Amino acid sequence: MTLAANRTTDGFELVGNMLNVSDNGVEYELTPNTAFTKGDMVVLTYGKVAAAAANATNVLGVIAETFTTSTNPSATTTKGKIYTNPFNIYRCTFAGHTDSTATGGTTTTLLDTALSTSTDNDWRGALLYIYEGTNAGCLRTVTSYTGSSDTLTVTEPFPAACDTTTKYILLGYGAVSGDNVINIGKVGVDLVDANTIDSNATIASEAGPLVVLPTPIEEIKNLMLRVMLRKSLFNTV
Repeated sequence: MTLAANRTTDGFELVGNMLNVSDNGVEYELTPNTAFTKGDMVVLTYGKVAAAAANATNVLGVIAETFTTSTNPSATTTKGKIYTNPFNIYRCTFAGHTDSTATGGTTTTLLDTALSTSTDNDWRGALLYIYEGTNAGCLRTVTSYTGSSDTLTVTEPFPAACDTTTKYILLGYGAVSGDNVINIGKVGVDLVDANTIDSNATIASEAGPLVVLPTPIEEIKNLMLRVMLRKSLFNTV
């Protein structure tokens, strides 16, 4: 059984501000006849708000209200409040990560022959969370990966040797050494869509709009990360 989120809110939920500044939202004109859900990441397209998509780099902010096509009809101009403060902190569900079970290990390593790459250090720097079995609840950073034996080595020893009961998640796209993993401070993380973080995106170019912040373990085990917007660029095309 894979790790499932137990979340009661959707999208990018505003949970704080680095400078303790309140954000009451700024009104922008919405793309007519378009539904929005509070928490959707949004962009400006032709001067109007639209939902952000995967690979979006022109993120404006997060919509603070829900609209249906009835409350945002095509025949009228409708404005909605957008959270735009660049120091806002959001939490949001992530998807696309590796979810697997160890085939062995030690107190400093986790072996998994099901890992999809055999190149050394492809997972170096990745965030690893064990959610079930031996060492459940442990959150670690991968310091190195040995491709020939599918072995992840971690920063801090586990309480016990990992074994075949150890179920874990691993964040990032393990294909370029150290460049595509996801962890605290990682820049350029992308979106799956307007309300989901892509935890399997190629982020070597740092093109994505998100920066990962320290996240409480209770949120990680519910498949959430805390993030800030890396930049806020308006698309006027």
